[in-house]
Formats: sequence, C-alpha cells, structure tokens
Amino acid sequence: MSNSFEMQKRYFTSQLKQFGTKPELNRARIMDCEYYLEMLEEAGSPGEFKTRIQQTGNMVSTAKAESYDRYDNRAFIYDRLEQEKKAEEDRLRLEIIESAETHTDLSQKLEDFEQNTKLSFNENKAITALGSIMNALFHLNTDVPGSNDEERSLIKFQAYWKLMFEADPQVSWKKIISYKPYRDRIIFTDAQLTVLEKVFGEVCDGCHS
Repeated sequence: MSNSFEMQKRYFTSQLKQFGTKPELNRARIMDCEYYLEMLEEAGSPGEFKTRIQQTGNMVSTAKAESYDRYDNRAFIYDRLEQEKKAEEDRLRLEIIESAETHTDLSQKLEDFEQNTKLSFNENKAITALGSIMNALFHLNTDVPGSNDEERSLIKFQAYWKLMFEADPQVSWKKIISYKPYRDRIIFTDAQLTVLEKVFGEVCDGCHS
C-alpha cells in the first residue's frame, strides 16, 4: 500500500476526529468524511480511489458539506433569534448547495444568489431605520405643537418610515412591537410604547397599525 494512500486515510480519519468534537456543528462534514473513508476501504488502491473520485465529481461533496454546515448552523441561530429573513436566506443557500453538481456549479450558483438576494440587507436596513423612527416618535411626544422642533421630528419620522417600509413592506406598529428583532432594539417599556403608539397613529397617515 503506497504512502499516499495511507496519508489519505489518515487525513480523513483526522478530519473525522476533529469534526467529532462538535458533531452538532459538523453533521454534513462528518458524513462526507465517513463517505470517503468507506470509499478508500472499498477501493483498495490509489488508482481505484482516484477513479472513483473522478466518477463522483472530484470531491465536490466535500465543498458542499463545508458550505452546508456553515449555512445550516447559521440558519439555526437566526431561527433562535427569530430573524426570519436571515434564516430564510440561509435556507435558500442550503437548497442551492444541495442542487450543485460540480465545483463550478456550486461556486457560480452561490455567487449569483449573493448578487441578487436582498433578504438580509433589507432586514438590516429596517432595523437601522427603526432606531430613528422610535427616536422621532419620542420627540414628537414632547415637542411643542406647531414648533420647528415638531416639524423636524415629523420630517425625520416620515423619512425613516419610508426607508423601513421599503425594506419591510409588511411593517406595522403591531409588527414593530411583536417581531423579536425589532422589539429587542427598542429601549422603551411596554407602557411607554402605549404612549408612543398614540403618537404613531397621529403622524403615520395611511400606516398600517
């Protein structure tokens, strides 16, 4: 048995041991290592193993497994954080990874997806706008009616509400106070939000409540 053949066995065995320290984070890669160790045992020689590698896609499964674990783990975290759009985006990446048949196919499909997806971008955009919206509502609650301060606060609210609505067309007051990624970034208590809701209703003409 050649040294290169034994080195390949040691490599996959070492990788399997490493991934096994945190199996819940490396499910796809563990399966991939087991797949190639089994292939090595069945092949019996470097030449046969090389032939099987070529027939099965030049180890595209390893690249897919690495990417799959990365996005699967991230989707799991986003689900726990209730960041729906980011979790959805990573689940779409998982579908792309599963569908890829070659290294080039995997790379091109993921690249195309990254150039076109806006799910995470829009969620971040909405969250960023929310801070300014809540700040404007707070000032509108304390500004002197008819004052320049009130006018500036109203303009600020309208500008950032437009940005938030563009990023999240389903946004409403109910979603703001119930959707965890939004609610977690609001410093006001539920009682204070009741006061701000009244202001929101007064200044958000045509807004969904």
